[in-house]
Amino acid sequence: MNVKIQFMLDNSPLLKRFLREHSNYYKNIIRNPSYINTIIELMKKEYKLTLPDKLTRIKDNIGMISGLMDIIK
Repeated sequence: MNVKIQFMLDNSPLLKRFLREHSNYYKNIIRNPSYINTIIELMKKEYKLTLPDKLTRIKDNIGMISGLMDIIK
């Protein structure tokens, strides 16, 4: 495996966890090191780390705080 990819895996616990859960992707990385970008995108989708997911989470938190404020009034 490419040294750069090994450093990426060591520095990203989420990526390492994702690859442990989906071990079939190791083969793809070894054969094609540029596939790591695709795997990172798959990881973000599965762990809900994409921008729309973050915005939805923020919107839900604001709604919850607003609901609590209405109850307190």
